[in-house]
Amino acid sequence: MKWLWLGLCLMIYGPVTDKTGADEGPTSSQELKSPELPQWESLLPPEDLSGWKILGGSARYLIEDSMVIGQSTPNSPNTWLITERQFGDFELEYEFLCDPKLNSGVQIRSEAAGSSARGFQVEIDVDDQRKRFWSAGLYEEGDRGWIDDLKDNPQARAAHKPHGWNHVRVVAVGAHLQTWLNGVAAAEVFDTRRLSGFIGLQVHGVGNRQDPLEIRWRRLRVRDLGTHRWTSLPLQSDQNGPESITLPDDCSTFRIDLSSEADAPAVSIQWRGQVQLDFLTDSIDYSYRKVVTEDAAGNLKPGPMGAGKGPFRGRFQVFSGDDKRSCLVLSDGQKRLFLETPGPPPGGQIVLSGRRSRIRTLEALIPAESTQKPQPKDPEGVAPKTSDQ
Repeated sequence: MKWLWLGLCLMIYGPVTDKTGADEGPTSSQELKSPELPQWESLLPPEDLSGWKILGGSARYLIEDSMVIGQSTPNSPNTWLITERQFGDFELEYEFLCDPKLNSGVQIRSEAAGSSARGFQVEIDVDDQRKRFWSAGLYEEGDRGWIDDLKDNPQARAAHKPHGWNHVRVVAVGAHLQTWLNGVAAAEVFDTRRLSGFIGLQVHGVGNRQDPLEIRWRRLRVRDLGTHRWTSLPLQSDQNGPESITLPDDCSTFRIDLSSEADAPAVSIQWRGQVQLDFLTDSIDYSYRKVVTEDAAGNLKPGPMGAGKGPFRGRFQVFSGDDKRSCLVLSDGQKRLFLETPGPPPGGQIVLSGRRSRIRTLEALIPAESTQKPQPKDPEGVAPKTSDQ
């Protein structure tokens, strides 16, 4: 018997930003829907690196002039300077200046796997020979590899300053991760594989090269936005008739654990009376009414129907959505199907039907109980972004 994971992320933190724009997206106040935000904290390590530790190789890290300077060393594997503190939901900003011959990145929501890091990495790629320029793309170190590169985002690639300081903004809330490079929307990922972990500064290995290559970070600051956790939602029965499930008011994600058997009957999920997903043994059929639009006279105009089919294999399945679209993340989290229709709202209902005995568990991702946030070390001393100074 094979078990398939299915989830649905209903983003309530503001609309998904169009990657073609230069807007840095919704502010944290929009994302949190709260007038009171946690203060910024400086993330600059102290000179003795207390609160941080070295993971992996032998690269050197120095703290000078309010900057972190990473220097490569010969025959060293990848090295990370990582926080001892764990971060779940957060807003992170920093600037970097990197030798074009050196690859680097910033780990987020990561963990140690032996002498290496495993988790998301916000890429630093300013190689002006290769001219790929995927900085601020999202790579999963030690696991799935590229999750969202920038090959289809020419605006973000064009925003690079290969020989200057570059500003990066990262927002991670629940299953939703977004990045911006110099004010241009870069990567966007919906994923629940890792909900918390350390932040780390990478110096990539350079083989036997003797002269050191440098990466510099400055103006590192973070806003701790708490974290999310899974909670079980009870099913009323295991019969095959329809059953309505009310989502928690603060639910941004739900997932279902399905069993997969040969010739297993379908399990169906519906919401808003506009979307139907049918999960078969090894595939998904979907149909939906596209977003309602408004004509020049102010009359609402129903959108056309959309439909399709995709493979449904693998352990971890995620759905994500906002008020304009839903994102079906299939297999191991790398394949995504976008539906031009919103997901069910927080506090709204989904309807389950079909062979519901295949449903083992139903879980919702909700904000964890609030905890006392550490006070920022120097919230006023962090300079604003920009510049090549």
